[in-house]
Amino acid sequence: MPRHTNAIIELDNIRHNYELCVSLAPESNNMAIIKADAYGHGLIDVARYLSSHVPAFGIAIIDEAVQLRQEGITNDLLVLQGCNRKEDILQASLQNIWLTIHSLEQLYLVLKTSLPNKIKIWLKLDTGMHRLGLNQQQFNQALSLVKDSTNIDKNFVISSHFSCAAELHHSETRRQFKQFKLMIEESGFEGELIRSHSNSSAIVGFPEANMEWNRPGIMLFGLPLFDQPHDSDLRLRPAMTFESEVTAIRDVEAGEYAGYGQNWVADKKTKIATVAVGYADGYPRHAKSGTPVLIRNQRAYLIGTVSMDLITVDITGIDNVKIGERVELWGNELSANEIAKFAGTIGYDLLSGLSPRVPRIYRN
Repeated sequence: MPRHTNAIIELDNIRHNYELCVSLAPESNNMAIIKADAYGHGLIDVARYLSSHVPAFGIAIIDEAVQLRQEGITNDLLVLQGCNRKEDILQASLQNIWLTIHSLEQLYLVLKTSLPNKIKIWLKLDTGMHRLGLNQQQFNQALSLVKDSTNIDKNFVISSHFSCAAELHHSETRRQFKQFKLMIEESGFEGELIRSHSNSSAIVGFPEANMEWNRPGIMLFGLPLFDQPHDSDLRLRPAMTFESEVTAIRDVEAGEYAGYGQNWVADKKTKIATVAVGYADGYPRHAKSGTPVLIRNQRAYLIGTVSMDLITVDITGIDNVKIGERVELWGNELSANEIAKFAGTIGYDLLSGLSPRVPRIYRN
């Protein structure tokens, strides 16, 4: 008999969130970013469901793109990190996979490889994040090489990435966007180039950066986007509900403890429930005592240390809790972002870190 620790994935909510993105940027092509197993929601199932609604998918690495092709996904695919090996570039050429080029070394490799088909590329500019991307001199050099190459489709895209768009009024977002436009202007090809800069937060919070292509990712899965409340929070629908069940109930007397390391000791008689989930499932190991869960539509609170397969929660104030009672860990009524704060991380980490041993149950 399997335990009831599952991730319920509402596919219609993902489509709703994508359609919200399109409504906010109707003049743009909006590529669905589904890297990291679609942020933990299931790469193949999400891609199949969205395939008739989106013009293209973005993934992080070539392996994800190849997997999508093997599963019959025919949409255009962009590998956001590009490729650093000839065999991967050849694979991209054979399977019509687009590649990000973020360094001259990557570009030289594409130019030197004998390819059966031209590759469409996205040239990535470094506008200040200093993680990946070309500077102005490298960009100018890359443009010259690309325009003379027979290996590269001439309808390439120029892109960059915001570092602080989730902080709603951060000055760096405007500065990066200004730098992006300046680099294109100084290249001498302003007005001729296809451009992309907006991620989820920028699509909503900085719409002037919505250009020929946008790259919505986390907003597809319904997490709040900003460091403060925003009206988009009410319009986005969480796509994942992570749930488990109560497997044991007991009373703990004052002075007794629960869990490893005696990190929580009862200051009064307390009724506790043991829940069948732990860090091996992707529940955050560093969640603190006081992290909420929902039982019978009421908040119960984590006590003690998260173990590999189990957690304990204080249910003293909740009546009639029984063995087998459903527990929402995050989802429709309890945002993953809130849980993440108790663990010193972000909601992205929780969603994408969900363990493969947790079954995904799809609804639409």
